[in-house]
Amino acid sequence: MPVPAKKPKEKPKTAKELVYSEVREWIVNGVLKPDEKISDQEISQYFSVSRTPVREAIQMLADQRLVTISPGKETRVSPLDIREADFDYRIAAELHALALEFAYPSVTEDVLDELKKINQSFAIVIKDHDIEGATRFDDQFHAVFLRLAGAHFLTEFTHILKGHLQRIENVYYREHDIASYDSHEKMIEALERHDLEQAKEAMRENWLYTLRKIKKDS
Repeated sequence: MPVPAKKPKEKPKTAKELVYSEVREWIVNGVLKPDEKISDQEISQYFSVSRTPVREAIQMLADQRLVTISPGKETRVSPLDIREADFDYRIAAELHALALEFAYPSVTEDVLDELKKINQSFAIVIKDHDIEGATRFDDQFHAVFLRLAGAHFLTEFTHILKGHLQRIENVYYREHDIASYDSHEKMIEALERHDLEQAKEAMRENWLYTLRKIKKDS
């Protein structure tokens, strides 16, 4: 009988990759607060690794502007900047619209069903004001288009931007309503009509809606 192909084993993370991914998550999720000092010695002890991979990981975070390094002094978590977020949201809107365009030829009925199921779950956690759940299902929704687009750098760029935007949203949505899932619905409906341009416009609206809400309440 045909033997199912084995799933490729996930490549073990190097010490640098482990520290980078974990510390990045701490920053994005607010475990490490804006302007909080980062100690490479404490991190190396936490992960039981030498300080070299820690410093390399911190440099990667600095390259993404998630931390700020003062040469010979200290490293701190970068402050939140609403003005910079204005640019980031607009860039994210265009990149995700491009991902949808690349993915469009591969959008089948099965894909639409997948999007609908994810959005149904998204709607439930929004009503419960579950920030972590909303983030998870929103990421899953947009990951469908990134997966179908199959563009490595597009995925990488959106991942970097998402880290910055998620930091702001984690703070904002603790005190305000979580973003609506309506633009997701409009996207799905446009795709069902085979209207690519309207689907892309709904994608842009999905990102810019949050930006407008944050600017209005700031």
